[in-house]
Amino acid sequence: MPKEIIYVAKPTWYIEDIYPGYTKFYEKFSVQLKEFHEVRALELPDIWVRDFLPMQNIKTGQLYQHFFNPRYANYTPKFTEQIRKAVFYSFPKAKLCNVRIDGGNIVLTPDGKYAFCLEKSTIFKKSDLAQKKHVEQELKNALGVEEILWLPKQPNDNIGHIDGYIQFLGNFLIEGTVELYNDLTSGSLLDSGGINKLYEYVKDKNIVDCLQEWIYLFCSDNDTDWLSAKGLYINFLETSKAVFVPQFNLPLDENAIKTLKLHTAKPIIKVDCSEIAKYGGAVHCLTKNYFL
Repeated sequence: MPKEIIYVAKPTWYIEDIYPGYTKFYEKFSVQLKEFHEVRALELPDIWVRDFLPMQNIKTGQLYQHFFNPRYANYTPKFTEQIRKAVFYSFPKAKLCNVRIDGGNIVLTPDGKYAFCLEKSTIFKKSDLAQKKHVEQELKNALGVEEILWLPKQPNDNIGHIDGYIQFLGNFLIEGTVELYNDLTSGSLLDSGGINKLYEYVKDKNIVDCLQEWIYLFCSDNDTDWLSAKGLYINFLETSKAVFVPQFNLPLDENAIKTLKLHTAKPIIKVDCSEIAKYGGAVHCLTKNYFL
């Protein structure tokens, strides 16, 4: 059986300069990861490795490098080029996948047959069916899946990463839900169009036995906090040996743990993301797991 290796960004002075507090976070988190897996820290310009490290074909194990060129946060053209060069030097044998997509916008189903993605204009234009078919074929070849399942782009979503909306825990679909600070709004992170499409796929393709499990999130309704991932419990990492769950020093921390414990016999590892989350991600975003 292939060994599962977890990749993370190495804490360097320039990483610490961009993300103050990452070194302290890494020192604790890497120890937690190493209890279960081999950990490899790469010298990279950025910490959100899920987004830009190569995809892995689940059938062949081959790595495929997608084109990473986001339009959010601190990703200037120069910074993005530095990321791409660093990834190339770390994975020189990765084949090219001619699709502009972020790794955080890909969630595989437990059986490995399908990949969920959010539609974004940076991937393809809705009206261009030929371009969409090209993207789908490229992704199928790179991931080793049978079909790409698209969910509609969510209103006012500045990033467009599906791992902030849904995850799978074993054979269970976990859907993120939101409860705002002012307690005036509670419900799914996905809008009605996204929910309907999600459960249409789940039903028609018999993807999982359990249709819905909610993890209540505690998110700000302040527009200035749009980048923060504080409260984004759905951004957990399940590996072959454990489940690493972000914690934010919020009242709902234990609720997320209890919810996940209902659906897995794997050890649940609490990861303090209270400081690092303000930069835009949590456990899933900070890691990339490969089977080598």
